[in-house]
Amino acid sequence: MSRIRAWLDASPIADLAMTFMREATGRTDPIEPLRPTRPAALAEGRRVAFWSLVGGVGGSTTAGLVAHRSAAGGRAPLLVDLDRWAPSLALRARIEAATIVDALVQPGRELALVSRWSAVPFLPGSAALRGRLDVDRATQVIDAVSGGAPVVLDLGTGPDSLDAGLLSRVDRLCLVAGARASQLQAVFCALALVRDVPCPAGLVVVGVAEDDAALVAERAGLPLLGAIPLDPYLAEDQFAARAPTLRAIDALIRRIA
Repeated sequence: MSRIRAWLDASPIADLAMTFMREATGRTDPIEPLRPTRPAALAEGRRVAFWSLVGGVGGSTTAGLVAHRSAAGGRAPLLVDLDRWAPSLALRARIEAATIVDALVQPGRELALVSRWSAVPFLPGSAALRGRLDVDRATQVIDAVSGGAPVVLDLGTGPDSLDAGLLSRVDRLCLVAGARASQLQAVFCALALVRDVPCPAGLVVVGVAEDDAALVAERAGLPLLGAIPLDPYLAEDQFAARAPTLRAIDALIRRIA
């Protein structure tokens, strides 16, 4: 056995294995042993929304990852794209199907119009969803489709997306921030809007370590809900994630569950 191990350590296989381990963990030497854990899941009936003042910070990606991770944990939420200007989750899912707008105008057919993104029930967004949202009708659709399951809402960006009527039916608003200076500045510009919403709000910072995210949250005066580390897969707009990112998503789910 020792000869076999010595041969493996001296062979190119060892370097290849180490490369794969670093790619999976995002760590350099020494590599922390991988400890499989059960994915976290949102509580039954829990409704969370993701929003940012500006685009490109990772709000839609984070919403999608939370929905899929919760499904992997045994409780698949309904994922709804309510971005009124640039809905992108259907592009990530490579789905061309009925949208939230179709569901809004076809009472009684809501369940038949729901798509599936892997294990996640999904209502894609539509660029036709502009102007004022009929909150009562949107709530009817969400209630009819979710059936008491958790709900993850991607609200998109901009002040108009923070509808008080809709947020009064949400358990937690997650303000998503990016790591760039302009994206962090947008967080402080958004504080006046966020403090007026009728549900508890917290901060999710994408592309930074936990310590840096905690500093941003302290300066903003918001509870820190999650710190999503820099991930080359997400940076390349791929819907895939390294193990540290999934652990961060688990921690986020536990804080909002």
